Amino acid sequence: MLIVSVVAVIVAIFGANLIHSKQKCKEIKVVIESENKNLLVKEYDVQNVVTGIPSENPQGKPFSRINLKAIERKVLANPLIKSCQAHQGLSGQMTITVQEHTPIARILSSKSPNHTQYDSYLVEDGSMIGLSPHHTERVLLISGAYFMGKKSLSDTQSKSIIELIKFIRDDEFWKSQITQLIVEKDGGVTLIPEFGNHFIELGLAIDLEAKFKKIKILYKEILPVKGWDLYKKISVKYKNQIVCE
Repeated sequence: MLIVSVVAVIVAIFGANLIHSKQKCKEIKVVIESENKNLLVKEYDVQNVVTGIPSENPQGKPFSRINLKAIERKVLANPLIKSCQAHQGLSGQMTITVQEHTPIARILSSKSPNHTQYDSYLVEDGSMIGLSPHHTERVLLISGAYFMGKKSLSDTQSKSIIELIKFIRDDEFWKSQITQLIVEKDGGVTLIPEFGNHFIELGLAIDLEAKFKKIKILYKEILPVKGWDLYKKISVKYKNQIVCE
């Protein structure tokens, strides 16, 4: 009796798998996961990639003839997308789940001689992912000669720049105060604040806690009393010094 039951289960599983493999793709559902307030990628962007070429459109085809990994690779060709998973549902639905990148800054285009460099969002791993045609994310602006010709900031030299951007992003006070970074060829950084008619010479993006502590004292105890336009330049470039001019 037990043997008969086991055989019945095996036959049932085999039959289900056979039906599952012959099942045709009836519809495509796109799910977008994001930490952004507004989506950089829309559902129809993904749909167009998957179904845009009639001969490659999986709708109406048996899943046994559909290469889900190839579909994932096509979707991932969009640099705004971080990950993609495509899978078959029991009802003939193909679900494509994508996770989009979360920008931490926007690199303003350097005026290169051939004008081939454009604005691009920057993400935590140093990748430059271009811009979204749907939405402009409000993030820290960064510019300067340092970015001329660079296609990513994933190199060791750029790690301190990434850490500086994250430091500002993760601190509510500095996130509201600093609007732009200008990075020179040697990595020296100038901060452009939201308020006041001054700039802040940070120097290399090192000793961030100590440097920003000195600036915060100035911002909270001196400038509110003496005026935000009192100085044109504030420098914490050198250790144990703050120079105001």
